[in-house]
Amino acid sequence: MEADKRLDVKAPPLTEIFGQGDHGYNTFRIPAIVYNRRTLLAFCEARKSSFRDWGSMDLVLRRGILKDDEVIWGDIQVIASMPEYRTMNPVPIVNKRTNSIVLVFVAFPQDLSEADLIKGQEYQQKVLVTKSRDNGLTWSEPRDVSETTLGMMDPRPHIYASGPGHGIQLTSGRLVVPGSVFWKPPHETGFLSEIKHKILEFFDCFYNAQSRSMVIYSDDGGETWEQGGGVPAAFDQEGQLVNANECQIVEFDDGRAYINSRTLGVQTPRQQAFSQDGCLTFNPGELATQLPEPGHTLTKWIPSVRNFGGCQASILGFRAPSSVPPDAYDMTSWVLFSNPASTETRVNMSVRLSRNGCRTWSAPWQLNSGASAYSDLVGYETRTSDRVPVLNFACLYECGSLHPYERIVFQTFTLEKMMQGVGMETKAEPTQDIPESALET
Repeated sequence: MEADKRLDVKAPPLTEIFGQGDHGYNTFRIPAIVYNRRTLLAFCEARKSSFRDWGSMDLVLRRGILKDDEVIWGDIQVIASMPEYRTMNPVPIVNKRTNSIVLVFVAFPQDLSEADLIKGQEYQQKVLVTKSRDNGLTWSEPRDVSETTLGMMDPRPHIYASGPGHGIQLTSGRLVVPGSVFWKPPHETGFLSEIKHKILEFFDCFYNAQSRSMVIYSDDGGETWEQGGGVPAAFDQEGQLVNANECQIVEFDDGRAYINSRTLGVQTPRQQAFSQDGCLTFNPGELATQLPEPGHTLTKWIPSVRNFGGCQASILGFRAPSSVPPDAYDMTSWVLFSNPASTETRVNMSVRLSRNGCRTWSAPWQLNSGASAYSDLVGYETRTSDRVPVLNFACLYECGSLHPYERIVFQTFTLEKMMQGVGMETKAEPTQDIPESALET
């Protein structure tokens, strides 16, 4: 995109949804958001003792009611709280066929860190599902579906992490939850091999494990769940295997699904892959070189030691607006992408747009220049005073002044404003109603 075509379009103001210290919680992390029937449902982890990834945690929700073009937010609701477990990684999906909300999440023993779990022999966790039939006001008792998902994997994972961020419902009705697994491939036996293995494991942040993106799915509205496809690994320019991790999915209008994943490396861009069969299998992963992500790590100059670089990101599919002439794009399925647009640290929350099936991306349009980390995107419709429909988007993301985990904010923007900000041609507003199916949830 030519820089001189871009306009100085400022992002709208932020609304704080969750802040450090609210309701006695230390920190709120890992946002996820969906929209249904003029209601926005914003989920996250409520961490009780610190910002860290272990310890006591609840899953919480705030409901935002859309009135005209304003969102009125309700109080914090606790969705899941489990003694001796930390509840994490909310993945909400709107089931359009039943008008219900399905929420998949995971629970780990409170006293086991991520390193402890990776060191283990197989998963020590639960995969749980809860539903709401009244748009998030009440929720069913969480059900454990670990054995039909993790229990069917071969080899069994050491860790499974759902999402994080929203999942999707395919046009077939299938509910798809993207996620990732850590697992350990077998190593050679023998005295010298065992010594080599122990040495590598000692210096390796992954403890000789590998990470892959994959999905679980349900064909009966979230009652039963099965293991779906895993993404075969990508390789970087040096031929090294890329460890893909947290991910999200969109479905194109031609029926293909596209998965975009964080990579656990120093300077590696994100990974992407495609599915032709409803997420039962995926093509081999490839690096999305136009989508860099933060490579923060303390082991940057020790290439033999793997690390937890990168950062979670969000993607959202939607139908091209009628205001844009068809000769301006290749596909009617457009995709938004959000992440900290930096190769160094978690700063500069930005959004990009693809109009050709994620083959290329626009320049980033900045939402927040400061410290920022995990995000989730959602789309919804409002109307002008003369009843003209407007396609709106919002980003729910972590940010702060000193560090990116001070608060989770909600920030809205229109497609028109975003496109102007990156120098794309567009007209003022859509001129016809936006069908509900145009907005992915």
